[in-house]
Amino acid sequence: MTTPAPASRSGPPSWGDFAFRWLCQSAGMFVLAIAAALVAVLVFKAWPVLSEPGKYHLLTSKKWYPDDDEYGALVFVYGTVVTSLIAMLIAVPLGVGSAAYLSELAPPWVRKVCAFLLEMLAAIPSVVFGFWGVEFLAKQGLAPIFEAMGLSNVAAGQGLLAAGLVLSVMILPYITAVSFDVMQAVPRSQREGSLALGSTRWQTIWRVVLPYARPGILAACFLALGRAIGETMAVTMVIANSQYLDFRINGTGDTIPSVIAKELFEASGDKQAALVALGVLLLVITLVMNVAARLLVRWVGKPRARRGRPVRLDDTPPAPEPPRPAAETAAGQARAKRTDRVMRFALALCQFLTVVPLFLILGYIAVRGVGGLNWDFFTKLPNDRDGRGLKHAIYGSAMLVGMATAFAVPLGVLAAVFLAEYRTNRLVAPIRFVAELLGGVPSIVIGIFGYALLVYPVWMDVKRGMFSAWAGAFALAVMMLPVVIRAAEEAMRLVPNSLREASYALGASRRQTVLKVVLPAALPAIITGVFLALGRIAGETAPLILTARGSQFMPRTPSDPTPFLPFYIYRFASYAPGSPEIQLAWTAAFVLVAVVVMLNVGVRLISGKRVVAAARAD
Repeated sequence: MTTPAPASRSGPPSWGDFAFRWLCQSAGMFVLAIAAALVAVLVFKAWPVLSEPGKYHLLTSKKWYPDDDEYGALVFVYGTVVTSLIAMLIAVPLGVGSAAYLSELAPPWVRKVCAFLLEMLAAIPSVVFGFWGVEFLAKQGLAPIFEAMGLSNVAAGQGLLAAGLVLSVMILPYITAVSFDVMQAVPRSQREGSLALGSTRWQTIWRVVLPYARPGILAACFLALGRAIGETMAVTMVIANSQYLDFRINGTGDTIPSVIAKELFEASGDKQAALVALGVLLLVITLVMNVAARLLVRWVGKPRARRGRPVRLDDTPPAPEPPRPAAETAAGQARAKRTDRVMRFALALCQFLTVVPLFLILGYIAVRGVGGLNWDFFTKLPNDRDGRGLKHAIYGSAMLVGMATAFAVPLGVLAAVFLAEYRTNRLVAPIRFVAELLGGVPSIVIGIFGYALLVYPVWMDVKRGMFSAWAGAFALAVMMLPVVIRAAEEAMRLVPNSLREASYALGASRRQTVLKVVLPAALPAIITGVFLALGRIAGETAPLILTARGSQFMPRTPSDPTPFLPFYIYRFASYAPGSPEIQLAWTAAFVLVAVVVMLNVGVRLISGKRVVAAARAD
């Protein structure tokens, strides 16, 4: 069901209405300009390599020797494919099984609790996943197994398998959430019809719910695959970063995002162009995945033709063929009931295995990190003699997030006003489409964009990178924009149209109606979207490595290289066990996760008031 277009005020618009519309439209056009600039800057930087594929053999050679002008990236492509494949093989069955349990079998309270836990799992920063993957999953989980199998592993359990396992945990919430939504969209009448024919719960899930929801589940898999391919920091920390093909079960490797994060900031000339070309490849792959997923979701929502007659507007999607009972005999019925009990248990087990990693991560980080939590951590620098802390990184993170928020929130809300209140404008559809695609761009690609635009500007001959808080905040703001736009637009669409009509009937202009009626009514949901955006960027590392870079000192101005908390988790994670630096990394991870948890709890509390605000508005 489509949301009706908002009412419009009759009569010619005033100059204030014209200026307000121009401002909102300019914000939407800025989103298009950002996306166009991203593609143009990346292609321009990578053009020396893209224009001569026969010379550099980027995708046809496995020899990556920049000193000898050889840039074959097949090793990184192989690492990306293998880690993503491992992640999908584990996450898809668990995620779909968990979604089926929550949708068809779980009590309401279990569904609510598990949904919150999955949201928490999705919100954990990737650098924390990587740190946990190195210290717990690789060293304490896989390394003993490899030793028991007689396999030597110099990387202490790190490698392709460890990276794939960490990725599977990271993409589980995406598969589960989208699959749950599409299963909930299956008409109840089809379930009731199947049960009325004598089918068990499992037969109904297998023969009715899953076939109906198959396109949406495929869309969830495409979205998760795009997320896995573009993941940077967790993979960089776990995969052991070896640049040769290794086909062993305990083999090490590298991926496209990880090699970009490690080498781009100090690269120049052809090497820089080759790395940016890999970023272009990564961008193309993730965009294809996102477009395919959105087309599948859109196709699911459209009514399809029934056999023998065309589609009418009042048609519902065709039902799958009703399942037949397992057998008419008592033995067949008993077998069906046994299978039903086994599969119910299996689906519940999928849900259990989906949320277990959250408790493992939070518990392990709390145990290792809370011991280093003291006043020195918040008031000292890493090299202070009378105590060690990360005061400068906490301050730098707050500055980066604050600057990004000050840039992205007003711009995103104005763009959302244009999308929600001026729906007849021909620019609305392309702006919304581009904003959605921008939300799926890997963070490392956005980091390359900020690096090429502000650190080594394409229009200047810069010998030394201009790393700064400005560049870092710009990259974070680009990541925030799609989240703020989507949340604010959906919030304004929920405002009843009768409120707009009443405002116009009292003589208010379009600008006054939006500013004094629509935005106040939608404010709780907009704030929720801002919290979600803050939660996304609070733990970002990859784009800031290429833009803010970090330093050992307190940032004096936004023009200086700016330290940030996730960078020190990444940097200190490689220090020897028992060193003061490794303890600082654990404490920083604990503080970062605590901030993310508080943000998510705040989102829950605020979103709980959304219904109250809408009811008052109505």
